[in-house]
Amino acid sequence: MSNAACGPRGRPFTLIVCASCDPVAEEVMDGLRRAVRGCRHGVMVSTGCLQKVLHCRRPRGLYAAVQPCAEDRRPCGSVVRLGPLVTDGDAEAVGSWLRAGMPDDGTLPDRLRAAPAPQNAAHLN
Repeated sequence: MSNAACGPRGRPFTLIVCASCDPVAEEVMDGLRRAVRGCRHGVMVSTGCLQKVLHCRRPRGLYAAVQPCAEDRRPCGSVVRLGPLVTDGDAEAVGSWLRAGMPDDGTLPDRLRAAPAPQNAAHLN
């Protein structure tokens, strides 16, 4: 597909998906694959548990992290933590957000934003 499939604000990204916490979420994984295939400079990586980055709560859906990057794959923005992604509709919402260029305008529902892992969260004194 052309870069136009990602919309006028589409931009390169790397999506890293934890494939070990919910092995029965293949429908959600397929939705994410379709979304990434629709973006010329989108890359999806399937990996083991991301508990160092995310606060996964097994077995309740997929968790992922996405980072905007330049066309040469250099990171150029903050990581957004995603999850739990439980339904195909969740995957479609993430896909729409990715195709729109990952805007910070409420396009991605708050319920799809994951909490950081406890060791990455700020602690209050």
